[in-house]
Amino acid sequence: MTKKVYFIGEHAHIIGDSPDAARGVAGESERLATDPSNIMLLCYDCHKRVDHKGKANPYSADQLRAMKREHESRIEKIYSATGAKESLPVLMAFPVGSHVPIIDIAQIRHALVENSQYTRFPGDQYIHIDRADFDFQDSSDDFWPQAEASLRKYYDTRIRPEIVKSGALPHLTIAGFAPIPMLMKLGALIGDKTEASLLDLPSERWLWDMRADCPAPQFTFKVPENLPREVAAVINISGTAIHPAGIRVVEFRAIEPNRGIIRQDQHLQDFRRQFNAFLGELVRAGVKVLHLHPATPLSASIEIGRSLLPKVLEEVHVWDWQAPTWRPAVRLK
Repeated sequence: MTKKVYFIGEHAHIIGDSPDAARGVAGESERLATDPSNIMLLCYDCHKRVDHKGKANPYSADQLRAMKREHESRIEKIYSATGAKESLPVLMAFPVGSHVPIIDIAQIRHALVENSQYTRFPGDQYIHIDRADFDFQDSSDDFWPQAEASLRKYYDTRIRPEIVKSGALPHLTIAGFAPIPMLMKLGALIGDKTEASLLDLPSERWLWDMRADCPAPQFTFKVPENLPREVAAVINISGTAIHPAGIRVVEFRAIEPNRGIIRQDQHLQDFRRQFNAFLGELVRAGVKVLHLHPATPLSASIEIGRSLLPKVLEEVHVWDWQAPTWRPAVRLK
């Protein structure tokens, strides 16, 4: 409000600055009172949390030293990274059934840095398509045209200007929690010409599994040499979808479908490469109109929208499973 600069950090001591303070040790408290290695820069609330109750405070010196080391290591990585580039976070939330999703921008910014191994950093701005309080649930016939129109408006007024303006950020970080057809629509609007990283929820807080031994999913498909002009593609990645009746069906699937199957960015890139090969074979077999019947994770759903072949597929329709049947949802092209 006053636009004046204030220093709001507080110097907290690991070994208390007096023997009677939290973690205080006679002799050591006096010796380390001004030693930088014994000081942490904390906000008021955290300072109070680690010092209240004096000697009875539950935080040990070893715990605080570990926190200090972890934070300093993270900051060192951020500021020593070479070639780090800015990324614009794009968040999208629509209700999924009765579930009202909440996407925390703080978690997205943290995941953006961690998942990129400090090669990307978030700027001050972000775009949040927050329709979690949408008037209709996805079981309603009114949901899809209203939701699609709302997303299109956000894209035209918020996302597209960032992509096309002179000097625009060349990279997006996308996190969406919404019905699968809406995630695909977002991907189709953004397309694959804009560089982007996609986030998912394989465990928690939108963080990829960085373990070297994290099991990689395997995908498979088989496309006949000749197909009718109009076919349905059932995509079984996070689960097993029911085949629609009355239309020729081809299938792209994971060998072992499950909800947390995409756990690393490399898994997503492998999926994209193989799904693109699947689309290419469909086109060579004569397909012009494609109906998608998906059981796909968040990130893979967006990636499917980005991967579509706009110049060779005349129509692409996405269907939504509402037991006991498939219902038409959105048209991607």
